[in-house]
Amino acid sequence: MAEWLSRPHIEKWWREASDIAAVEADYGPMIDGADPTEGFIAMSDAHSIGFIQRYLLADYPEWQQTVAVGVGVIPGLGIDYFIGEEAMTGQGLGPQMIGALVTESWTTYPDIPAVVVDVVQDNRASWRALEHAGFERAWQGTLASDDPCDEGPCYLYVTYRPTP
Repeated sequence: MAEWLSRPHIEKWWREASDIAAVEADYGPMIDGADPTEGFIAMSDAHSIGFIQRYLLADYPEWQQTVAVGVGVIPGLGIDYFIGEEAMTGQGLGPQMIGALVTESWTTYPDIPAVVVDVVQDNRASWRALEHAGFERAWQGTLASDDPCDEGPCYLYVTYRPTP
């Protein structure tokens, strides 16, 4: 994680410290089960290529209220993701990774109707990956967030549970 987070194509959007101590402080509680966010390493041909995490919006009420500006207060999931190996970007792996987690989430969280994602408007590759994974743009503007990853104009994307 530390190596990926220090790479320019990640660091530009995932604005957090990448030294080992900071990564341990940020991700250790998730691994230890003290943080309700779930993290996954994305694999392709037995090689780790990226990271994706999901969380219940209700576990982060301030964030749930922040994204309510575009999607209302819904019992949804949030996700964050990146392809850590720059050579693997632009090959359709982002939408595959996102789509696989969303599909699995419908089973793991049978009462959750939606997945919501915020993305900085300038991060075209990220919002295009969401669109290719079936998400729709629900809102654009500037979020009231103290997270540096959300600075500036953002989009909110949402996908809803498929109806049978």
